[in-house]
Amino acid sequence: MQKIPNVRDLKNILVLRGEGSLGDALISSCCYREIKKANPNIKITVVCFGSAVGYLRAIKYIDEIYPLPIRRVLRPHQHWVSLLWHALRLRRRHFDLVLDSSEKPYKNWTLFKRIIGGDKVLDCYTSPVPLGKVPGRRNEHEQAILRQLGVENPSRSYDLPFSPQHRSRRDDFVQKHAPQGYAVLNLFGSVEARSLNKSSFLRIAPDLASRTGLAIIIPCMPSQKERVADYVSACTNKQTLFVYPTRDVFDLFALIEGAQLVVTPDTAVAHVASGFGKKSVIFYNTYSMYNDPDNPSARIIKTDVSSVNLFPYQEFLHALDSLL
Repeated sequence: MQKIPNVRDLKNILVLRGEGSLGDALISSCCYREIKKANPNIKITVVCFGSAVGYLRAIKYIDEIYPLPIRRVLRPHQHWVSLLWHALRLRRRHFDLVLDSSEKPYKNWTLFKRIIGGDKVLDCYTSPVPLGKVPGRRNEHEQAILRQLGVENPSRSYDLPFSPQHRSRRDDFVQKHAPQGYAVLNLFGSVEARSLNKSSFLRIAPDLASRTGLAIIIPCMPSQKERVADYVSACTNKQTLFVYPTRDVFDLFALIEGAQLVVTPDTAVAHVASGFGKKSVIFYNTYSMYNDPDNPSARIIKTDVSSVNLFPYQEFLHALDSLL
């Protein structure tokens, strides 16, 4: 792209989310808000897939969600026919600009973008100004894109919407089980290598309860119910543990909003906690400055790349104590 248009001159743009994870969708949430603030009349359509779909549908600054039939993660050499078909459908809508901050060099994804937007694609490969990552800064690609579109001083804050019903459901649960306050212990990441196993849980949960004096609430999706029940049944201090069945990501947002502390592997819950400014202990097996939660109340524990369960336990205790 030789010249990037000013956002105020655009009427209809397409934003491509090349990742299907909730964490990456959270990082991008500032983009839609800042574009809409700069040009309230612009129409924003977002192509996304996986767990990002439900979350992005709740962002009020997005006018349309176009879901792709991809379950979780886009890989090279996947979905060629499907991507081609959807690209041809989207091409007919003649978007003024196609934005992509995902930095995926896959040939299938590159072709998908080029069919839709031609020379109107703005990504980290076509930008006249490099969208390089600045150490210690989150959502830097989105920020660089916004600045090049003429958005001045864009905010980095995340959008974490949930309804009064989500808050009321949380409050009822907390009043019954944890009226003196609670810590959220999230057990599972996007893949097994980023999930806490039973052994780690049985070490972490007792110390978390005894050192903080808080009840421990464990968010649990329906697919995780049996596994969480197995973990809890093996714990000796069950009276401090409470399982909170989440119906959607917005139940999770409401639960974290009310917490005094969050302990989690992976990035999605870490970024939710960051958005609410919560004290956090975070286990990363593939830590990078790009997925840094940018939260002064967060303590990062870098684990072995093969699993978040391989970490110096004393480091966890030190991180926990530093927040109390």
